[in-house]
Amino acid sequence: MLSIKIALEGVRTMRKIPVLAQLSILGMLSIASTPWAHAYSTVLATDDIYMAGGQTVTGLLGVGTDPGGISIGSGVTAFTFGVTGGVTDTITLDENFNSHAGIWNDADGVGASPASSFNTGFGSISGITAPGAGYLVGVFIDASTWVPTTGTPGAGTALTFLTGSGPGTTGFTSLAPALDQTFYIGDGLTGDGVGTTQTFYVPSGATELYLGISDANGYGNNGNNGNPGAYGDNSGEYDVTATPEYGVVTPEPSSLLLFGTGILGMAGMLRRKLRAK
Repeated sequence: MLSIKIALEGVRTMRKIPVLAQLSILGMLSIASTPWAHAYSTVLATDDIYMAGGQTVTGLLGVGTDPGGISIGSGVTAFTFGVTGGVTDTITLDENFNSHAGIWNDADGVGASPASSFNTGFGSISGITAPGAGYLVGVFIDASTWVPTTGTPGAGTALTFLTGSGPGTTGFTSLAPALDQTFYIGDGLTGDGVGTTQTFYVPSGATELYLGISDANGYGNNGNNGNPGAYGDNSGEYDVTATPEYGVVTPEPSSLLLFGTGILGMAGMLRRKLRAK
C-alpha cells in the first residue's frame, strides 16, 4: 500500500506541472536510466599500460604517455572490443630502430618482428607475455582502493598467452582477468581479423578500464630484463570501440505493476467465490 500511495502522490504532483515541463522531466529521467552503449578510445602506440591509474614509470629508451581510462557504469559485467579498419590501426614499436625500423603490426601483434614479447609489469600492475608485439592490452582497477606504486616486477600474477585457440591462448572465447592484471585484447576476435567476438569479464570491484600498449627494451627478449620502456620510438594508433555487456536486469516498474495487478485480481476472484458460498 505504501508504494501505491507514493505512486499516486507522484501522479498528483505531475498533474500540477505544465505539460512541456513534464515532458522535459520524463526525458531527463529516460536519459539517466539508459545504459551507455559504446565507449570510443584512440590508443596511441606510446600509451604505456603500466602508467594506468597515475603510476609514474621511468622506462629505458623513452617514457610512454598516460593511457586512456574508461569509467565502468553500474551493472556492467563484461566488455567486447573492436578495432576499426584502416591504415591508422597499425603501429610500429621501432620507427627509428636499426633493422626493425618501419615494421608495422596490427592490434593482435601480428607483423611485429619478434615471435613473442615479455614484460615484467610495474608497480601495482602485472606484466604479460604474448605472441608478437605491440598488441592492444587492458587493465581493470578499483579507483576507490587504488594505490600507485613503483618498482619491477609488477604485483600480481602475469598472464601468458600462446598462439592458437582456447584458454591460455590469444584465441580464447572469454577471459576473466583480475584487478590490476594486464590482459591481452588484440582486435577482440578469436583470430587475427577473423573469428568470433571475445568476451572480457569485469572483475568484482572494478571501476575503471585502461587501454594501452605493453612495450620493453628488446621486447623483453635476448637477455633484456623486460621492464616497461622503449616507448620513445613508437608510432601509430588504434581506434578502439569498447561495448559494455550487462548482467541480470532488475525488473522494470511496469513488471512490478503487472505483478501487483495480478495479486489484486486473484483477491477479487477469491472474494466472489466466498460470496457465492
